[in-house]
Amino acid sequence: MKEILQDLIVTLEQGRNAVFCGIVESSGSAPRTSGARMLVLPDGSIRGSVGGGAVEGACMAMAGKILEGEESHRYLSFDMTATKAADAGMVCGGAVRVLLQRVTPDQLQFFQRLDRMRSQGDRPVLVTVMSGEESPILDVWSAREGLDGMNLPDALAEELIRKAAKARQSFSLEGDDLRVFAEPVINPSVLHLVGAGHVALATAKVAAFAGFEVVVMDDRAEFASEERYPEAREVRVLQSFDGCLSELGTDDFVVIVTRGHLHDRDVLAQALRTQAGYIGMIGSRSKRDAVYRSLLESGYTEQDLARVHCPIGLPIGADTPEEIAVSIVGEMISVRAGLSA
Repeated sequence: MKEILQDLIVTLEQGRNAVFCGIVESSGSAPRTSGARMLVLPDGSIRGSVGGGAVEGACMAMAGKILEGEESHRYLSFDMTATKAADAGMVCGGAVRVLLQRVTPDQLQFFQRLDRMRSQGDRPVLVTVMSGEESPILDVWSAREGLDGMNLPDALAEELIRKAAKARQSFSLEGDDLRVFAEPVINPSVLHLVGAGHVALATAKVAAFAGFEVVVMDDRAEFASEERYPEAREVRVLQSFDGCLSELGTDDFVVIVTRGHLHDRDVLAQALRTQAGYIGMIGSRSKRDAVYRSLLESGYTEQDLARVHCPIGLPIGADTPEEIAVSIVGEMISVRAGLSA
């Protein structure tokens, strides 16, 4: 969503319209689920995706008509059996309903505000209120500012605020002939890779491909270099691992893959003093137990250690650095999606 918002803002600043497409309903094995977004620009280029294949092609064609015509919005529904999906070039079946909305320069301030709230870490929720075929209304909610003046029935507003306060995935509500679709606009999760060896190298590539921003740190300059990690947002060469982690939040993920047990222990101690949403440490169960004993003796609790994923990664029999990277990032994706802690 970050890139989509920024490209939309640039387009509106240029005085041009765009079409904002989003899946507002999905069921079955649809290629993309509710909350998937695509932006269609005036030149016909796109940012994001609502599933590819026939769905995306139809949305792009309709977006062109919306850009040029008088319609401000349109709903498109797709119900694809497995056979129809294959015939149409789609990998999956299922059903989706896509809302296409024309966005005009007079909405620039709204989207600038939404992007500013995102960049400040306010975790805003983009709210779309739909009523029959009437033009949908956009609003934004955040814990700091509440709803921006939208008039919803009290019960619906209370339920929206309750769910929005802890939402990581999009959700829908219905009531009084209204349907409310809410989608969190969250900064990309940041992976802090502590250690820059072979496993870290593979993990950085897979994590970046999966949408994580990557920060790599090590005390060996020959390993921690921008040449080795071109996909990283930042590469840090440390004097030591002391104080390398601080002030991390729930969107921060820590993977500890240093070259030695003592470094791992010290970095893990730092990570546990933060609010990081994911902490993983590579190593065997015997190594884990030794590190845990040391931390317990230092005053950490069993509850603290329960936050740690060690052995790290999904249990898929991974052996090579590349396989281990897939297992680690798979586990991170599960945590990011709220499917595991």
